[in-house]
Formats: sequence, C-alpha cells, structure tokens
Amino acid sequence: MKYLIVSFLALTVACTASLEKYSLVEGLKDPMEVAIARDGQLYVVEREGRVLRINPQTGGIFELGNLHVQCVNASDPKSKYGREDGLLGIALDPNFSHNQRIFLYYSTRESSANRLSRFTLKAGRIDFSSEVKLLEIPTERENFASHQAGSVEFGPNELLYLSTGDNTNPFASDGHAPIDNRDDRTNWDAQRSAGNTNDLRGKILRIRPTESGYEIPAGNLFKPGTAKTRPEIFVMGCRNPFRLSLNPRTSTLYWGEVGPDARKDTAKGPMGYDEVNQAKSAGNYGWPFVIANNKPFPIRDFSDNSIGAITKLTAPQNLGQRNTGLKTLPPAHSAFIWYPYSDSKEFPNMGKGGRNAMAGPICYHKPNRRYNIIDQNGDTALLTYDWMRGKIFKANLDGDERLKDLEVLKEGLTHPIDLEMDRDGSLILLEYGSGWYLNTNGSISRLIPSGENKPPSIAIKPLAEARKFCVEKVTDPENKQVTVQWYATSGVSEQKLGSGTTISLPPGKFTDVRAVATDDMGAKAFARIDLKGLNKKGNLALAIIKPQKAYGFGETVSFKISSSTPADPTKTRIRARYIPATGHDSDGVELPAAIDQIARANQCLACHQVETSSVGPSYLDVSIKYRSRKNTVGYLKKKLKSGGAGVWGEVPMPPQAALNDADADKIISAIIRLSKGISEKTGTLQGKIQLSSDVSSEPGGAWELTAESDGYSPAIIRIPAR
Repeated sequence: MKYLIVSFLALTVACTASLEKYSLVEGLKDPMEVAIARDGQLYVVEREGRVLRINPQTGGIFELGNLHVQCVNASDPKSKYGREDGLLGIALDPNFSHNQRIFLYYSTRESSANRLSRFTLKAGRIDFSSEVKLLEIPTERENFASHQAGSVEFGPNELLYLSTGDNTNPFASDGHAPIDNRDDRTNWDAQRSAGNTNDLRGKILRIRPTESGYEIPAGNLFKPGTAKTRPEIFVMGCRNPFRLSLNPRTSTLYWGEVGPDARKDTAKGPMGYDEVNQAKSAGNYGWPFVIANNKPFPIRDFSDNSIGAITKLTAPQNLGQRNTGLKTLPPAHSAFIWYPYSDSKEFPNMGKGGRNAMAGPICYHKPNRRYNIIDQNGDTALLTYDWMRGKIFKANLDGDERLKDLEVLKEGLTHPIDLEMDRDGSLILLEYGSGWYLNTNGSISRLIPSGENKPPSIAIKPLAEARKFCVEKVTDPENKQVTVQWYATSGVSEQKLGSGTTISLPPGKFTDVRAVATDDMGAKAFARIDLKGLNKKGNLALAIIKPQKAYGFGETVSFKISSSTPADPTKTRIRARYIPATGHDSDGVELPAAIDQIARANQCLACHQVETSSVGPSYLDVSIKYRSRKNTVGYLKKKLKSGGAGVWGEVPMPPQAALNDADADKIISAIIRLSKGISEKTGTLQGKIQLSSDVSSEPGGAWELTAESDGYSPAIIRIPAR
C-alpha cells in the first residue's frame, strides 16, 4: 500500500527571497492551468478533459466535470494528430463568487477547432447545457501540427486575454522559421497563422465578455472594420505563447514564448531563442519573420533552399500564398528577455539547457500581506519560469517596468506549467509531471518565503476491520503539538469525520479518506488513501533466473513472476520482444505511417489500438493469435468483411463492407507483421520462454520482457541481446 503524504505551511511571516515548497496535491494527470478563487479554492484543468477543484485547507480533490476534448490519450499515445490539443486553459469570471461562471479553452471533437466557452457551475458541478461559445478558432491537427498555447487570464477592467499558438509543424525547417510556401505544405507554414492579420492563431487575443458573447475593447491592434484584419488581436507574431500574466496596476501584459530549435546562426536564420515578452500596448512581435531582439529571418524558398531578402523590421512583408491578411505588417517589437540553448550573453543567469519559457505573476511588496516574495526595499518583480529547466527566475523591474537584473529564485522543479499568486502573497505552483504526455504525477504546491515554522508529516493506513483507518505515524520537525482531523470525499463535497488517531467511515460512497495534521502554529500536512485503490491487486515483479550477459535469437530465458498477492497463472502471460540496436520500436510496435493513415480513414482505430485493448482487441494480440494460421490474410479479411462477436468478447465487430480488398490486404498484412520478433508464453508464473528466432540484420540490441496479469500493474525489464 502506498500512502500519499503532502503538506503545506499555513502560517508564517517572512520577507526573504528564498522559497520553500510544500505540496498540496499529487497524482494529477497532465495538469495545464490553475485559477485561484477569492475564497482560496483552486480550479485546475487537465489536458484530457477533467476540471477539478482543490481545497487547500483539507487536501480535497473534487471532479467538477469531464469535457469531451480532442487530444492525444492513453489509447493512442503516438498519434500524429492533434499532438498539443486538449483542455488547455481556464479562467474564473471576475464575479465568480456570485455568478459561478468559468471560461474554458479546449479542442472540440465536433470539428477541427479550438473553442473558448463560458460555463456555469450548478451545485458544484459544470452545467454543460449552460455553455456559451465565445470564440471558435479553426485549426489543423494533421502532420504533427503543433503549438496551441491556450492560456486564459482576466486582467484589469474585466478584459479577457487568450493566447493561441501558430498551429504549425516545426520539424522540417531546420530549427528556423517555418515559412514553407509550397502548394502542399499548409501545416509547415506559419505565414498563414502567426504572420496573418486575418487569422486568430499565433496571437494573444483581448475581448470583453458580455452576457451573450463579447465586445472589442479600445486599444487592440486593429480597429473593428479594418479590412483583412481581426479586431480581437491584441498581440500578433507569436509562435507558442505559453502562460501569460498581467500587471494588476498597469495592465502591462507579459508572456513566455517557446522558440524554435536551431543551435546556431546559419544562412537560413538566427539560432533559436525562447522569449519573455512585455506589451504595454498592442503590437506585432515578429514571428515567423523576426525573433529575440529583432533578429530577422531571410525569406527562404523551400523548393530549392535558396535564401532571399531579409525581413524589414519596420514593415515586415507577408507574401505567403496562404496569407489572407495584410501584406505589410505592423513594425516588429523586440523581446523583453531572450535566451538560446547555450549560455546567454545578455542574460547569463538564465543558464543553459532545454527551453520552454513561461511568465508571471508580477509581485509587489505589501507590508500588510502575510507573505512577500520581494522585500520592502524592492519595487516590482516579474517571475518567469522554464518548463524544461525546472527553474523560477525573478526579473527585478524599475518603476517604468524596465529590467534591472535577473536572479534564480527556485530550482529543481518538475516541468512547472503555471504559477499564480494567492491573496496572502504565497505562490501556487502547478507542475505538469515528469513526461511529455500521459503523466500521473502532476502536482500543486504552495511556495512561501523560507525560514519559519515547518509543517508536520503524517502517514495513515487501513485497518483489518472494514472501513476503519488509523494514523500510522505523525511527527513534527520542531516537536510542536499536532492535532489530526479526518475527511472523506463524496462527489464534489467532503464530509468531516472527526478527530483522533483512528476513524471509521460512515455508510455512504466515498472515493478517498484523508487525515489532516495541523501543528499549533497552523502548519498542515495531508495523508490520503484512494479507496478505489484498495481493491487493486498491486504490481507484478519479473525476475530472470541465472541471468546471462546477453541472449541470442532462439535461446531460452528462465523467469519467475511474483506479486504481493498471488496472481492467477491462467490469466498471466509473458512476452519477449526484440528491439534493434537502432532503438526502432523502443517505445512499442506501431503500424507504418501509410497503413496507419488507411486505418484511420476507415475508422479502424475507433475500436482497436496497436498495443492496448480498447473496444476490441489490440492489433498485436490479433497478430500473435493468428500468425501461425494458414492463409491468415484471407481468413481475417473474411472476418473483417462479415463482422462478428464472441472470439474476443461480447461486443460485436461491425462488418467493414466499405473497405476495399486492396486496403484490407494492406492493413491485415501490416497487423500480422506486428508480432515479428515477439514470443509469448501463457498460463504459468515460472518457467522458460524461447526468444524469437527471426534473426535480425541489426544484432546487439535488447530483449524487452513484459509480464501481465488481469488486475495487476505489468512488469517490464530489458536484457542485452547478441
């Protein structure tokens, strides 16, 4: 049993720049953005559609709704379609405490578009029938079209700001500007989006929501009615403007801009830079024609890689064939802070390494506030952070918001993706998790100045008696007196169960039980047990008996599968798969791109996935089951055409009568090839498995052994091949 122990410091006063981090919630799935209500409740969106409320006083996590969005998900993790789509941003109405309205920016399933909508909470849940659609932004989702951004923020005067990415494939431009003007290269051309005055992508939009829609405020980049422009645009020329923030006193807009990947300057353009930008008024920030401190790109002909004219900074020209806006653009603005992969000459404290710039919030010193990130002699500070470098930086500003200096404020973070200031002056930090997709270790923490009272720690465990739990251990680093209160979650509410070291769950359906330890100065720690997790059987362990240094094709491997609770041998299997030295298929088997396209066009992947079971069996399971059968292609094509049920379960497979014979042959042949190099043994927890004898032309790779059993987490190990 695993116990989740998280804590935060509730009551200290300090005025030092050093920060301490105390976790509020762990185990989030790809969290994207957080909004703080006036009562301190936290509202979080996850990329795959969940909207959550977090109670930072009790550690409660409540699901308010699950929006059906288009995004890469666990059933299709390698999709080349909609790679950065999903539920991307959230903002609370300025009058949220009275009207319970939230604004969500998400990728719709109804069409290839991203949508900004307003919803109303009723009885603590999202009323999806209350949706008011404000903006619909058409996007391309094919061919690794990336950069959706999606930050949503309210600024002064109840103006709503929305960041949108350039929606462009960045992988075929040598890390420079994607301005491919060839006829068949729509997804590779940011001239059509970020550089287009008549398109809402690659922008920061500014609107004033109304009861039934929105108004255009004064001061945007183009006045309403201006030909070939969109009046919603406040800032244009953005690549992927991730996380924006507004100075509450001056309305100055700040945002982080994720830049391209070129490692050095070439004839094709300058090296890649990430940017932190500042806009005191509307403007053009240059992409895809300008980067960093107004370093221009040449206009490049991708048909022969010839280099043309250099972009003019005062009047950039967009002559792209897909540009529907103005040809002459507003003057380009320089970035506020810019830095490459290597050491920055201008901003050495930014360091070096991977880059993913984010920006905000703005901090002021307030003597009557509980926490202050800057001391009383400071003026203004902009906090910036980097998703890749795992750092928060403090940019000290003068009275006119000019940069004075930069310093590192906090390091060692796990992909920070949002940072907001709470009303007491503490910072709420959202960390995405350790991976790029499909994380289950996202988290929310509170950052406060260091040097004061530290929180206790607590662990809890279930007792043998049903529905009873007890404190396993509780300590305080300063030996303060600690009290324990118990809570349980039911739907979007929580029930206080009582205090003490032991508690019994009352009748009812609860999803978790929590203990909150509080010391006599108000510092808190939480321990949580997921009640659904109590029914899980645990993890499998896979061991090789008398292992060799390396194993060749056709040899046997002796193995043993074990677990904390005995697994049923009849529901257990072990597979061995060869991975060439090149690393091809190291993340799992996949269909060739051309076959994948045919399968998608015929809706095959609506019911089947390559390696994981969905409505129907995985294609790999099908391949292993039928690969030794005579005339496999003919047999499976007949089943494909006629449909049926009963072999893999009760859900029937509809007949694919519209699939032509040629495409059916291609799909089935590719499915059968998936199991090449894979051997399988079922029905035993200990024995020998013979490795595939399909001798590869690339020896020296590895064998991946996977043990699986119903109800258990699988075990995966790799051993050298020869």
